[in-house]
Parts: sequence; structure tokens; C-alpha cells
Amino acid sequence: MLQNQKFVDRAKELEILERHFKREEAGFIVLYGRRRVSKTELLNRFIHNKKHIYFLARRESEAETF
Repeated sequence: MLQNQKFVDRAKELEILERHFKREEAGFIVLYGRRRVSKTELLNRFIHNKKHIYFLARRESEAETF
């Protein structure tokens, strides 16, 4: 369920994601940027009611990973 969070107009970014999502061939999108600019919220709004795989990669040491 979408949370009621502050979300700045990201229509352009949502349209770019939608255009890639509708392509016939498989694809991979990397979403990156400065912290605290609503990347996660943008992605959550985009994938709402869509079949998707969500992979979150974080930088960790080997000790933290295991």
C-alpha cells in the first residue's frame, strides 16, 4: 500500500520508467542518486499494481554480508 508521504512531482521520471516497462524486450534499470531525494518512493509508486522484481543493493563489508 502506498504511504502518504511527501512526493515532489516526478511525472517525467515516472514516464521514463513507464516507457521502459512497456518495451517488448527484457531490460534492467538502475536507479541511483543522492540520498534522501525520494528514489525509493518514486520506485514504489511506479511498481504499485505491476508485476515486478525489486532488488536493493547496499554497500557492505564481507563481514556484514555474512
